Amino acid sequence: MPFQSLHYKPKKISELNLKTEKRVSLLGKVVELRANSFVLSDKSGSVEIFSELPVESNRLVRVFCSVAENQLKADLVQSLNGFDADLFNRIEELYRARGL
Repeated sequence: MPFQSLHYKPKKISELNLKTEKRVSLLGKVVELRANSFVLSDKSGSVEIFSELPVESNRLVRVFCSVAENQLKADLVQSLNGFDADLFNRIEELYRARGL
C-alpha cells in the first residue's frame, strides 16, 4: 500500500475545490450550528462542514477536514480563542507574496 500524506493543506474558503482536495485546514468563525454540521465563515466565504465533534457558535476555530463525495468532514476542530486572526492573515499574506 503506497504511503499517503496526512498533510492538511491550509486554504481560504474561497480557494476550496472539493473535487480535487483530499485534506484541508480552514480557519474561521462558526456562524451556524446544524444537526450534523456547522457553517464556517472566513473573510472569503462560508462553507458547511459535517461533524460529530462538539463546536460552539461564534467561536474562532481551525478545522482539519477530509473531503469525501464533494463534502467536508471535520477530523479535528481546534479552538483558537484569544488568537489574533488579523495578525495571522497578514503574516500568511507575506508568506504567499514570497512564494512560501
